[in-house]
Amino acid sequence: MSNLLDSLHRLSFHQIFSAYFDASERRLVARSIVIGALVWLVVIALKISVTWTFETVAAWVDAGPSPWLIGVPLAIGALIMTFFSGFRTSTVHFRESNGHLHPLRDVEGDGLERAIALYYSSEPALEQALLGEEGVAVRWQLPTFSLAFRKFLATLATLGSGASGGLEASVGLIGESLAAGLFKPRRRGALMMRRWRPLRRFWRWWRSNSPDDLQTAQLSGIAAAVATLLGAPFAAAFFAVEVMYRRRPVIEKLLYALLSSLVAFLLSSLFLGHVTMFDLHLVARPPVTVEYYVALGVMGILVSQIGVYFSWMRAQTSRFFRSGRFNDVQRNLTGFLLAGVIGVLAAQASGHGVDFVLGMGETTIDAALAGELTVQLALIAFAGKMLATLATIGAGGSAGLLVPSIFLGTMIAAAVAPLFSLQPVQLMIPAVTASLVSIVNV
Repeated sequence: MSNLLDSLHRLSFHQIFSAYFDASERRLVARSIVIGALVWLVVIALKISVTWTFETVAAWVDAGPSPWLIGVPLAIGALIMTFFSGFRTSTVHFRESNGHLHPLRDVEGDGLERAIALYYSSEPALEQALLGEEGVAVRWQLPTFSLAFRKFLATLATLGSGASGGLEASVGLIGESLAAGLFKPRRRGALMMRRWRPLRRFWRWWRSNSPDDLQTAQLSGIAAAVATLLGAPFAAAFFAVEVMYRRRPVIEKLLYALLSSLVAFLLSSLFLGHVTMFDLHLVARPPVTVEYYVALGVMGILVSQIGVYFSWMRAQTSRFFRSGRFNDVQRNLTGFLLAGVIGVLAAQASGHGVDFVLGMGETTIDAALAGELTVQLALIAFAGKMLATLATIGAGGSAGLLVPSIFLGTMIAAAVAPLFSLQPVQLMIPAVTASLVSIVNV
């Protein structure tokens, strides 16, 4: 027994950890664990809140005398969204690949663009140099915890009320803001550190003074947020790295993003059980036939063309809503109510409830994967989801494109598969992959 204890002592975690990680790396590991736990707590609360709120709204509308009652919660959600888009708002400048800068309100629209802009805010840039600003201080000038709080409530108002979109982009911004907020110097904290020496010593070890360290924390926050929703930590870590570094390769930050993702995944498994975004009732091996590869080719061409059309429609929709015709209240009300009209028309055409295309649409995706949707229903769901999502995000609703792109890819697979005597699940992975590349660019 003593020999066993001696062996365990020699193999102690602390000794192994110290041998393979230097002081800086140990600090990054500790940060990643804390970030993963904090982000998981907030994101799982948002996921549960959005799901419960939308299910309650959908049940109330379906039990009512008319599906047009969906306009009531949508109007309330639009007003709440308008309030948070103007309350203590800040402007985030997102730079496109062509170098053009877009001023964006922090809580509106797709959160990934804001998260990308905030991620690179601490890196050297000409605009910051002209203003005499550089390094992590640039990120500290923008909100962190307050942005996460406002994005939480804006997303709940958008998706909980019945508008169309996904959670992943919103939680990406929430994860980035929470991670950055853990290292932001605060006046109250400075006063406490003057009075308490151990806290001052801890802050010297914990704080982030370099853009590289801060970006590692931000990337970990985004990865943990996505892992909480997907239930797939490796996919979440690679997704976060791909989104931030799509124009340049990076490896050294992947470890810490993966660690935060695993922490979030383990907490979900511990408290909620192993939950994935979608349930595959049938797993079918792709056939090695000419028909299958022809179906892949046809589907790939369709998805690529749809991606081009979707991007054009998104730009036109955003330009329409921000052309000066509307004030903030009118803009959000018009977009949300337009999404509601599209959702009701799709529900009436399909014989389903308003959740057929509104909300995140996860039940419709599950139905398609189970082979329960005809080609006609899949096309109705596809058209309805695309238009409702464009109306929601174009007007400034707090929602993302990741889940809608999965939805659209799944509907394309459900529509194409019967034409080649295939099961939708056999085309689902290629269709979703192509849709993510075409629409979300990941």
